[in-house]
Amino acid sequence: MKVSASAYSQNVKLKLDLHQASIEQVFEEIKNQSEFSFLYRSDLIKEIPKVDINLNKASLEKVLDQLLIPYSFVYEIHNKTVIIRKKEKTKKDEENLQQKIDLIDVTGTVTDENGQPIPGATVQVQGTTRGSVTDIDGKYSIEVEEGAVLIFSFIGYQQQMVEVGNQTVLNISLSPDMKSLDEVVVVGYGTQKKVNVIGSVSQISSESIENRPVPNATQALAGQMPGVTVIQRSGRPGESSGSIRVRGVGSFGATPDALVIIDGIPGTLDDINPNDIKSVSVLKDASSAAIYGARAANGVILVTTKSGSESKLTVSYNGYVGFNEATELPDLVNSWEYAEMYNIASGSNSYTEEDIEKYRNQSDPDNYPNTRFLDELFSRKGVQTGHTISLNGGGDIHKYFLSAGYLGQQGIIEKNNYNRYNIRLNLESDLAENLTMTTRLFGTYEERNEPQATANKGGELSDQLIQNSLRYPAVYLGQASNGDFGIGPESGGTPVSWLQSASYLKNPESRMGVNIRLAWEPIKGLVLTGIGGYNFTLLEERSYLASQRLNDEVYLAQSYLNQYSNKEVYKTTQFLAEYTKEINNNPLDLLVGYSFENQILSYFNGYRQDFPSNDYTVLGMGGADNQLSGGYDDEWAIQSLFSRVRYNHDEKYLVEATVRYDGSSRFPESNKYALFPSMALGWRLSEENFFQNVNWVSDLKLKASWGVLGNQNIGNYPYQRVLQSGRNYPIGGGIATGAAYSTYKDANIKWESTTTTDVGFEAGFLEGKLTLNATYFNRATTDILFQPSASVSTVLGVSMSETNTGEAKNSGFEFDLGYRNSSGDFEYSFAGNFSLINNEVVTLGLGNVEQPNGFVGNGSNLFIGYPMEMYYGYQSDGVFLNPEDIGDWADQTAVNPNPQEGDIRYMDISGPDGVPDGQVDPTYDRTYLGSRIPKYTFGFSFGLKYKSFDFSALMQGAAGVKGLLNNYAGWAFYNLGNIQRWQMEGRFDPNNPQRYPDYPRLEVITNSGTPNTVLSDFWVMNAAYLRVKNLQLGYTLPEAAVERIGLQNARLYLSGENLLSFNSYRQGWDPEINTSGAYYPILATYTLGVNIKF
Repeated sequence: MKVSASAYSQNVKLKLDLHQASIEQVFEEIKNQSEFSFLYRSDLIKEIPKVDINLNKASLEKVLDQLLIPYSFVYEIHNKTVIIRKKEKTKKDEENLQQKIDLIDVTGTVTDENGQPIPGATVQVQGTTRGSVTDIDGKYSIEVEEGAVLIFSFIGYQQQMVEVGNQTVLNISLSPDMKSLDEVVVVGYGTQKKVNVIGSVSQISSESIENRPVPNATQALAGQMPGVTVIQRSGRPGESSGSIRVRGVGSFGATPDALVIIDGIPGTLDDINPNDIKSVSVLKDASSAAIYGARAANGVILVTTKSGSESKLTVSYNGYVGFNEATELPDLVNSWEYAEMYNIASGSNSYTEEDIEKYRNQSDPDNYPNTRFLDELFSRKGVQTGHTISLNGGGDIHKYFLSAGYLGQQGIIEKNNYNRYNIRLNLESDLAENLTMTTRLFGTYEERNEPQATANKGGELSDQLIQNSLRYPAVYLGQASNGDFGIGPESGGTPVSWLQSASYLKNPESRMGVNIRLAWEPIKGLVLTGIGGYNFTLLEERSYLASQRLNDEVYLAQSYLNQYSNKEVYKTTQFLAEYTKEINNNPLDLLVGYSFENQILSYFNGYRQDFPSNDYTVLGMGGADNQLSGGYDDEWAIQSLFSRVRYNHDEKYLVEATVRYDGSSRFPESNKYALFPSMALGWRLSEENFFQNVNWVSDLKLKASWGVLGNQNIGNYPYQRVLQSGRNYPIGGGIATGAAYSTYKDANIKWESTTTTDVGFEAGFLEGKLTLNATYFNRATTDILFQPSASVSTVLGVSMSETNTGEAKNSGFEFDLGYRNSSGDFEYSFAGNFSLINNEVVTLGLGNVEQPNGFVGNGSNLFIGYPMEMYYGYQSDGVFLNPEDIGDWADQTAVNPNPQEGDIRYMDISGPDGVPDGQVDPTYDRTYLGSRIPKYTFGFSFGLKYKSFDFSALMQGAAGVKGLLNNYAGWAFYNLGNIQRWQMEGRFDPNNPQRYPDYPRLEVITNSGTPNTVLSDFWVMNAAYLRVKNLQLGYTLPEAAVERIGLQNARLYLSGENLLSFNSYRQGWDPEINTSGAYYPILATYTLGVNIKF
């Protein structure tokens, strides 16, 4: 209760974030932030227990009301002095005190939103000084009057008030205070309060990843963070992770992959069970990523795994089972439809009316079959199941997290499956008062199994079984009624026979790693850390292509085995020293460090052919002829010195500077080392005095950064003259081993560098319920490590290695919007992100060749002023309708010497003088048609929770992107190929000519193509899409029900992944697929799952 207030007290806005603080400590913090002083009796004020308080922009009255009123204190404010006294008892109070009060014992457990016990939570009787604290199991006991109100609180969680009534057991689940929890962000070599982060860092927590039926963590990131593009080109089990690009594609030379750091050690997202992840941070600008210097030019992905807690053992089980199916499958025509269309395309009667009728009525399926090869290959809904069991707990000295996981994924093709086993142990031990050791161990074993074609065909799953299932028409026999197999169009069998052959591919991979971190604090504020990491990977593959009997007349006798065993050993040593000191309550943080990384790769492979039996498929059983074996070793190393300084003045003015000095074995001595600096500035306007009255803005920060990063993602010996073996020669009646130089090397190559500039703001509104972030960035990459065109190597007679030539640029905007609120039992949230990225080639350097049409570049897919991964071809305007139309159009003899009705009309857009010249030719009339790099990427999620029910949806998409389906995937009758239904129904019909059909006139296309198949915008398509990435509906069982069966928490859920996409791509094709026929469909997954804690 306040008695009076001053104008000054009403204007002052306080920010308090204290845990288990005494009331005197709270008063002291208020005095530090204002001009108030306090008068009170210290013996009385000690009746108030320690408190947790987390308020931002709060008035003094609000703070004092929360602290004092529950304990029967009142206060008066005179100018800038606060007088506090005990509330005087009235006569009625005295009468009430004289009455006998019957107290009841109330017991219970306080848990978090996942049912995990919360030790150290405060349980307070409202209006009294009586309270309790939960023990290590989250349990409490307290005596209260009937009808009393209990206040439950813990830092990082929303306070909850519950009326006891006549209950004796009260189990409470506290909800996270999202504003509080969101304050800590994982950054390079540490964490930082979000409000003080001035680099461009996006972070998602385990909440955004768990319970998603994804086989790897890469897929779980799609659509969740601005500037992070995840493109999934395949659903192939064991090889479906896709690619991650941070703020576009930074280089057309060195690999533009982001650096992945798992618990401080480089790794891959395939190494980790998504259920083990605590958070994923993406460092996008130079100031945040510069601490990783040499390998950070394309962004850094920091993965932090879960750790133990100071609580009793908790066992968790997460499991699901479901099935997969293709998101899209092309609809190929039936055999009789193929025969009719082939006659039209070939201008012949290759199939008579009698033949066509026999195909249609299926009276003789052995001779007139209707074998839908693609449907028969993708014949099943593959079962997918995932199971993770974890143990979490610890005490004052040791905390542990142990998990074991299994993923089993069947493909939609028989004999195609993928199995992965994960185990992880994270252990944190306090060896002494100021000495902590953190040990992280992981192990992964996975195996991919696939069917293959027979040895006479060669190849593997996608380029033989799948591509030829798409290619082979239904008029060819798969399997006869007597069990014999059809020979197919090339007398080598068909996908039906190959699938039943003894051919196989087995691809086991084993990974294990250990990461030990020792941290010592010899004096307050100084932490010395040593880190050692060791990763071992064994990559194996056995590919056997079998012999096979097709029928009595055809036996495919050839067989062969390819086998390799590759070993990778990665080691790192890192030393860090971090000193933190507060200067007049302004924190200064200084970090210096050294790291050394080394990887040794050892490759071995063997080949044997002519196996006597498909039952014995080991190298030793192969024939004596043409035995081959090979192998080599590879090694690289990087050593680095780095330093970072951060200063925070009054949480208003933020400064950060980083410098890293890297040396790589991939560069010569003269250019081995390079310096990569960065700096960032931030200004929190919301903390300024002139901003204190803007109550609807809870946080507003302006930020800017600049820095330089390096890239060395090229081969291991790019500047050294390396002999290539295999150049054997005859001498003295025998064969001598020979080697030769095959590649010209640039002995003066140096680091590829990316300079990044960022400007943006972060804002919070309505007490943090609404957040909005926006950033502009510009990334300029210079000295690109690029291999010049083949024309140069033809002159020299050897191939060219990388050299520093070329520049590229990525610039754009990122936006991030979020809203979270609740009303009673109803909670809801929304989050959206949008990115605009302009990718541009600035120069190719040595590769610049000026084309006659004014384009400057390599003549195919890289041109100055245009994006990378571009399509370069003709613009079109429908098709020719009749001979008069052909005569009136520009002469396109250079492209199509004999144009016909239904052929594509290519546009005359230029000539020798830069204007249309009446002729269409490849010299002047090809132009930019689009790029495979999306210009716009976006995603948004929506969550609802009502009592025991929860629902979430995630949408993800891309725009400003092009795609191409060619050869067997895009053209009818290509190289003995099939025809898809959209091609048949949308073809040009001379009896009903249309200017813009879906497909030009039908024709038989050889493997060299026809004038209609040259690259043009007729074939380059809009590949924009919006995908329903995930839907999930869950139900959490009531506490009373789970307690009866001895559980802490139980939740059931239904989930779907890749459920639906909205696009204008070709019928039967997913817009993320670009292929000529060798592909694996992206999979939709439907699952039923359960989360249990006990």
